[in-house]
Amino acid sequence: MATSPIKQLTTGQRIMGGIVVFKPHGTDKFIKIGPVGAITLTPTLTEVESRSDESGTSQLIGSWITQQDAVLQIADIQMWTPTTYKAMFLASTSYLTQSAVTAATLVVEDVAVGDVIQIPGIKPTITTVTDGAVEDPVAYTEASSVMGGGHYIYQRSRGLLEFIAIPDGAAADATITYALAAITEADKIVEYEIMRTSGIRGEVQVWGVVDGGLPGEPVDYIFPDVEFRPNGDVTLKGVDALNVASLTGKVYNQGGAGYGYVRPVAH
Repeated sequence: MATSPIKQLTTGQRIMGGIVVFKPHGTDKFIKIGPVGAITLTPTLTEVESRSDESGTSQLIGSWITQQDAVLQIADIQMWTPTTYKAMFLASTSYLTQSAVTAATLVVEDVAVGDVIQIPGIKPTITTVTDGAVEDPVAYTEASSVMGGGHYIYQRSRGLLEFIAIPDGAAADATITYALAAITEADKIVEYEIMRTSGIRGEVQVWGVVDGGLPGEPVDYIFPDVEFRPNGDVTLKGVDALNVASLTGKVYNQGGAGYGYVRPVAH
């Protein structure tokens, strides 16, 4: 049996999961990014080399780093939070408002079964739907379900109305009377405006977690200044797999103090 010159190493391995959090600059609360497929750091170095061919072939005799960059990649983010939307769509955030309206009308010309219209405003409440006749108007009734009786179905959250039947004797047009409630920013009906920012910037931490039956000791990674932007296509819908997001974050230097830290978790 061969004799090893040194004792073989059988420890030091690590299988570590972790929790990824983000704290936007100017705030004091960490936001959970949620389960992610992977998070990786990719350093990029620019070097100036010195070579010599005094021996007859070109030989490397020196190398100096002149530029350091780092990028964080977060893949397969499962959790769709406001932070995810703002980063993936470079979106600005606003809260919708509207003044109260007690009665407004919308005339739909030449109504046909299958027509879909959107009533203006936020969460309109329908008062009546008729054919608009001045005398003896013919009323449309709301269906109790898509397959139920009635002449239209209505989804208030989107203001969407679809005509599924025309009442006997109705004229060609339909008149919808509706009301709008007052809505302020305090109601927090959010809207994200796409491609209005250059990304979201803040501190990223990865809190390492090692299960009791797996090898290794957990460490935390801290990156005080990262700016996230979308990384590739954005899945808008699909049921074959989870709708996930992926982000690229430029890691910025802390005024000569480095790009971040690795901290073993104290016991």
